[in-house]
Amino acid sequence: MLANLVADPLNLTKVELLIIECRKKGASFVEMTDKDRRVALDKIIVKTAAISGCPLPNTDFFADIVCEEMYEFMLEFGYEELTLAEISFALRMNMKVGLKYPNGIEIETIPFSGHCFNVTYISKILSNYMQLRNLLDRKLQNYIDGY
Repeated sequence: MLANLVADPLNLTKVELLIIECRKKGASFVEMTDKDRRVALDKIIVKTAAISGCPLPNTDFFADIVCEEMYEFMLEFGYEELTLAEISFALRMNMKVGLKYPNGIEIETIPFSGHCFNVTYISKILSNYMQLRNLLDRKLQNYIDGY
């Protein structure tokens, strides 16, 4: 609904509209229960493997550590407000060649590196996503403020 209200006067791109839709889906990581958060973190790992082809952690113990580190990273570096839908979209967006920032510079596609899913890989993808999300926030705020 929000996307429909602001789409025409702001001339939002398809990616911006998708970001708005993803932000509305589900709770942010900081709002989730411990159980729901763990399920969401596991889904991120599996979705990343499905999208990028990276191998999964090979033991439950290692998967637990990866989930713990991923959540700590999210809390410590400003990603705690993201929803699972946003992270899933960021992963898909990373596979789209030719996406550009509003200034026309192409968004770097992050190739997988490492031996299995790792926090470094997802952090680079989330960094690209957050740049677009923050630009959208500024665009919306400028519209609200009358600029």
